[in-house]
Amino acid sequence: MWVFIFAGGAVLSATQAPDSPRTGSSTPEGKAADSGQEGPKEEQFRIEVKEVQVPFSVFDRKGNLALDLQKEDFRVFEDGVEQEIRYYSPATNLPLRFGILIDTSSSARARLKFEKEAAMQLGYYVLSHSKDHQGFLMTFDHGPEVIQDYTTNPDDLTTTLDGLQAAGGTALLDAIIEACEKKLMTAPGPGIPRRVLVIFSDGDDNLSKHSLDQTVDVALRADARIFVVSSNGYGQNAPGEEGLKRLVSETKGQLYAPLNDLPSAAFATGYISKHQIYESQNSVYEPGTGQYTSELAIAMTKALEAIGNELTNQYAIGYVPKNRNLDGTFRTIEIRTRRKNVEIRTKKGYYAVP
Repeated sequence: MWVFIFAGGAVLSATQAPDSPRTGSSTPEGKAADSGQEGPKEEQFRIEVKEVQVPFSVFDRKGNLALDLQKEDFRVFEDGVEQEIRYYSPATNLPLRFGILIDTSSSARARLKFEKEAAMQLGYYVLSHSKDHQGFLMTFDHGPEVIQDYTTNPDDLTTTLDGLQAAGGTALLDAIIEACEKKLMTAPGPGIPRRVLVIFSDGDDNLSKHSLDQTVDVALRADARIFVVSSNGYGQNAPGEEGLKRLVSETKGQLYAPLNDLPSAAFATGYISKHQIYESQNSVYEPGTGQYTSELAIAMTKALEAIGNELTNQYAIGYVPKNRNLDGTFRTIEIRTRRKNVEIRTKKGYYAVP
């Protein structure tokens, strides 16, 4: 007798007597058969297989979401082996658990106002889209701190963000690991939620105890996608941004740099060096002090809209892996489509753990 249980971890459980026929009624364990004689004891075994849920986004060559594809347009492969698609949703209703991480270190002081406003805007956009979505807020400077636990109410985010101040060093990687391990991996139900981190930072890190390799590994184990809104300005030398690029690449997220492409700030300031342009930008961050402020707001809004649209307009498929051995190895996932000239963004894979 095979019993499929798709709840929580989506476990496939099996109890079967070896070489026994599949027809007829079974005798309850520990009970005698109708003849009064004790029946043969069944050998019991369990096969536990997670149903793998794969949310993904499809973009056309112009970078717009392609939302008109059907189930038959897709094929899914695990470690190169094609799998049977058992679940498909053209506009996913999977719940979303997301964390917004805000850099409150000294290096982010000039941009903290815009980071707070952007976090509010993103929180309202995502949480108002579905009552099943929940988000939390974490700040990081010398260490991470959850300042707002999971909530479905965007007003909670606004109230919490109002009093933020910038000070201290930066422990970005430690914050990502804590967000993954203590929040995303323990995310509340219902269902199997999608897990996302949105980070507002310049990527600078001078205090973390963990390495970039460790951070990538934890993010993959948490099944998290990482999106980054970089606060680096035009022409700024920002070595930390390379780490951010790797994080989004490994988790199949996306990096947005709204400060890097502002025409008037970059070309109409009268400065001739990138360094001078960046210094000029820093001098006009406050409202009412320069044209750069309004352009930054527009660029930031576009970045947030791109993130919000992707998170709320995803396809989803599910499959039970043909390889049912939960051996702790990393399994790669590839989604293919017969539609030409499109890009599919989805998670790189998952760890096959019980």
